Amino acid sequence: MIIISVANNKGGVGKTTTTLNTGAALAAKELRVLLVDLDPQASLTIYLGFDPTAFDQNTYHIMTRRADTLPTIVRTEIPYLDLLPASIDLAGAELEITGMMGREYILAEQLATVSDLYDVVLIDNMPSLGVLTVNSLMASDFVVVPIEPTYLAYKGLEMISTTIGEVQRYNPRLKLLGTVITMVDERTKHARDIMAKIRDNYPVLGPPIRRSVRFADAAMAGQDISGYAGENFEGSVAFEAIARDIVARFPD
Repeated sequence: MIIISVANNKGGVGKTTTTLNTGAALAAKELRVLLVDLDPQASLTIYLGFDPTAFDQNTYHIMTRRADTLPTIVRTEIPYLDLLPASIDLAGAELEITGMMGREYILAEQLATVSDLYDVVLIDNMPSLGVLTVNSLMASDFVVVPIEPTYLAYKGLEMISTTIGEVQRYNPRLKLLGTVITMVDERTKHARDIMAKIRDNYPVLGPPIRRSVRFADAAMAGQDISGYAGENFEGSVAFEAIARDIVARFPD
């Protein structure tokens, strides 16, 4: 089982969109995929058409050791794709687990219990580097960083690269798998210049994801972009390429 954190300490860069659509593209290859919603906003849970308040157990209960992983998993309408849902309760988890022994390893321990059931786990993280995100990085083999092509976002990429280096002292298998360039408007010179800087300094997965209202419409419909807009839509083709790049970089 390969575990991937989708992370960036800057908000609004497309983490949830990247997590869902990459997961769906991997599932389309008949890989068994588990999505983990580790953001109290529960955007990934909502994106998949679920009501976050409808579950008796969610990632809050997982992270506070009140529930086991397997009974908390829910099936989605996408074949081969399951979800560990979140709710606003997760916002309280950071305070509750601060005093726990081995608090940085809770998620790793929980995911280990389902390691035989999945090929890939994708974790959607909140835009911060608190204890929940640290748990995600400690559990992961790889990090994927969605980034919009702006200067401030590029500086944020430098920060998360530093964080990965710090976490590697405790989780030496953790590596930056690549960046996903999101929300692109290639008509602007600024965007083109920043994309060139990203490509010069970091691995990039797939082609850039251009801005499109269809991503928002797909979220409203509770569908991945391929299911909503069709396999031939530019964004669907891009995420299929991202999934292909990810699989190609997995260890044999």
